[in-house]
Amino acid sequence: MGAVGLAATILLWPGAGPAADPALTLPASVPPAERARIEAVIAQSSVSTRAELEPYPLRLDVFNYLLDHPDFATQVTRALRLARYRVWRDADGLHLDDGWGVKGVITPLYGDSGLRVLYARGHYEQSFMPNIRGQAVIVLRYASGHDAKGRPGLATSLQVFGMLDSKVLSSLAGAIAQDKASLEARRVLKVFSRLTTHLDRRLDEVLADLQKDPDVSRPELADLRRLLGR
Repeated sequence: MGAVGLAATILLWPGAGPAADPALTLPASVPPAERARIEAVIAQSSVSTRAELEPYPLRLDVFNYLLDHPDFATQVTRALRLARYRVWRDADGLHLDDGWGVKGVITPLYGDSGLRVLYARGHYEQSFMPNIRGQAVIVLRYASGHDAKGRPGLATSLQVFGMLDSKVLSSLAGAIAQDKASLEARRVLKVFSRLTTHLDRRLDEVLADLQKDPDVSRPELADLRRLLGR
């Protein structure tokens, strides 16, 4: 969902050295071809960042369902006005439009318990300048945890490595790029947190709102209802 939007943002903001703790350790189960693709982007990345959020009470099965259905996840967040990201499936894969001029194609590279790795290639469309093109690797980790008050919740972290196709743009290093990437990483995680708040406080109202929205997939909404016991 939002992780892809973050990748798009990083493609837009060139430059900057790596953020704190940029290293990425992949599990041995990642296939060689996918591992090589991931490592190639990381080796040439001009922006890297990592963000995490205090655990929030989103059920793991619901979270996994949204990750497995990113097009439906963005239908939900758009219907609830939590984000503008839109993802849809086409013959050549998953497409992204962040609503602000960034478009791209997403390729899931790896998915296992508590870890998702995505590859994104996209461009930023500008009215008076050439499009900015680039690619990114997005790593989402998640696990059951507890918040500051000891309540059960879902702990999430997001790590992103981005590179631009233009070496000229990549050379324009600046603190603003890194700050922007870090800010967007945290915003992406907050989309899930805010969705959790809506589900926790007004579940039936949320489901009714989704049912009224013609852009929300009916089969997947029915699946979500079953998961939520409604």
